[in-house]
Amino acid sequence: MKIKIRSAFMNSVLIKSMLIASLLFLVNTECFSQKSNQKKIKKSSDETVIATVGNENITIEDLEKAFKKNMNRKDTKLNMVSKDSLYDFLNLYINYRLKVQDAIRRGFDKDSSVIEDLENNRKMLAESFFYEKKLIEPIVDNMLDQRQWELQIGVIVINFNTKKDKEIDTIEAYDKAYQVLKEINQGAAFSELAKKYSDHKESSGQGGIIKEYITAGKVRRQIEKLIYSLNVGEVYKEPIRTGEGYFIVKLLKKEPRIKVKGSHILISYDNNIDSSVTEAKADSILKELKKGKDFASLAEKHSDDPGSAIRGGSLGFWYSRADGFENSGRRLVPEFEDTLFALKDGEISNLVKTEFGIHIIKRDSTSKFDKNSEREDIKRLYKRLYFEEDKKLLLDSLRKTYGLSIDEQVLNSLLSYLDKSKTNLDSAWDSNIPEDFIRKDIYSILGQNFKVGYLITNLKNTHRGELRGLGLNKDGILRAINILTEPIVFNEASKNLENEYPDFRNLLKEFRDGILLFKAEETEVWKNLKFDSSLARHYWDTTKNKYMTDKLLDISEIYVLSDSLAKDLYNKLKNGEDFRTLAESYTQRSGFKEKKGNWGNVSIKTNKLAKIIDDKKLKIGEITEPFQFEKGYSIVKLLSITEPRMKTFEEAIPDFAPQVQDIYQKQLTQEWIKNIKQVIPVKIYDERITNYLKSK
Repeated sequence: MKIKIRSAFMNSVLIKSMLIASLLFLVNTECFSQKSNQKKIKKSSDETVIATVGNENITIEDLEKAFKKNMNRKDTKLNMVSKDSLYDFLNLYINYRLKVQDAIRRGFDKDSSVIEDLENNRKMLAESFFYEKKLIEPIVDNMLDQRQWELQIGVIVINFNTKKDKEIDTIEAYDKAYQVLKEINQGAAFSELAKKYSDHKESSGQGGIIKEYITAGKVRRQIEKLIYSLNVGEVYKEPIRTGEGYFIVKLLKKEPRIKVKGSHILISYDNNIDSSVTEAKADSILKELKKGKDFASLAEKHSDDPGSAIRGGSLGFWYSRADGFENSGRRLVPEFEDTLFALKDGEISNLVKTEFGIHIIKRDSTSKFDKNSEREDIKRLYKRLYFEEDKKLLLDSLRKTYGLSIDEQVLNSLLSYLDKSKTNLDSAWDSNIPEDFIRKDIYSILGQNFKVGYLITNLKNTHRGELRGLGLNKDGILRAINILTEPIVFNEASKNLENEYPDFRNLLKEFRDGILLFKAEETEVWKNLKFDSSLARHYWDTTKNKYMTDKLLDISEIYVLSDSLAKDLYNKLKNGEDFRTLAESYTQRSGFKEKKGNWGNVSIKTNKLAKIIDDKKLKIGEITEPFQFEKGYSIVKLLSITEPRMKTFEEAIPDFAPQVQDIYQKQLTQEWIKNIKQVIPVKIYDERITNYLKSK
């Protein structure tokens, strides 16, 4: 009986959201990461110069940034590491800066391939950085600020009458909503009008109250904006149109968004036919609690919800009114939720009745939401739902700012030559356009004119995905113009990113330095990296005992898919029949009949069958009993064993060649660094480093 109660409470008491489907959508909130670009207060010691490479100063801040990025130790400050570790990393960083400066000294920064790489990288970085700063970051920040609150709203819904003509239906619904709103403004009670007029049955009986609280990211954006503009008790001034009808919205509550953990003891009606017996039992437990008895012990002993009883009544997960339980999003019934949030931490409720029985509820703990912990998830939500729409609006605004002008007369003339029922996938779609017409200007932007011929050429390039399949109508042509002007608009809008955002300037510098470093290393190291046989011979002489051949087994096998056939063949072998003859006749392994079952010499390290035979400790000439292998059965004869031996120099080369190459690479790099230092001076300020380390 208790199992039934557990199912009823944990699956039904935690009811699904009743938010109006046409108005709201649910969003799961899981783990989120800290905002990466929060500003930190810069200490004066961070600006201390601890080394110079040529004319370049290296500060504590420079080294610490590189340390955190390259050593994957984001939370470690340099003064927390040992002196030796700091110097090791400082020398690595100095060598890195030496290589970059050497590349610049050689003029690699003016190399055409380097310039092309830099331009391509800037385009790639600029797009993500621009939209991050102009759209994503400010909007996500605003959503996070709003998510510090959770709101409860009331609604009156006036549905469209789908049985009538759409135009008449819309007007009738609006007129009705407007009249209801007028009554509210004249002093009528919102709750009474909701009961009288609202077509949303779930909330109308409760005076329009939506029990579930909401927070930013939980509702349609255009409606969310309106709700957050209201003061508590205020009704939005206009009926809000949706796809299903008109909404009249009132903000009922606005409270700080928190999450709580709770416990309960459930005394179920199902276990006692007489409800008075249930109430008496619950009341006696409550009295014990008031005398100081342990809640968890009483829950384990008496609760009819075994799922939580075994945890001392704990519901287990954090719960919030806007999100439900963190692990599932499921929600408590209103009576339970209201009581839980009315309590203080450690407080125990009086008896709370629900359809499942009588509860005694305890609020265990409370936690505030850290908005930055939700940043990444809210960013993903925004990018999934709204980013493309906002990007389009931004680009349209920029086109207007940069003076996009379309010659309507030329556009209409062009359309007159086109078959509007076709797309640009039709091979002859432009055949009716006069030759002299293609030289006319059709649009201009930023003082640059574009001719009809340019537009046609791009539309005929159907390999360009975003232009492929466009309709040969006004919408299609305007869409093509928007696509073709997008890079022009973006390049103009993002051309000053380096000056506007130091972070972007530093990011480009990192990419530039990386490209220069690769170019210099390619010249000084990789092109000179050859296999040095004398170095290899010396390395092998000192390490040759490490390189041994594998143990090899020469084996033959009869492989069949039937265990009965395998047993029959094994009996024939025991009676003296020839293994090779039987293998040639019966083995079912592809390609092995011709070889009379022989595998040849195979390594016990790389061949599964050889490893099995080696583990069986067979003697030469012995035959195994049938055993299951792969999808069939094998009988194996051991023909010979080749024990491991030391490899010759030539045999061992593949084993140690990477190590030799690594040694040679380091030699070339060290020689290169040595030569650079003769041209570019390096100075390390040991006393400043010592003083910095003393500050920890």
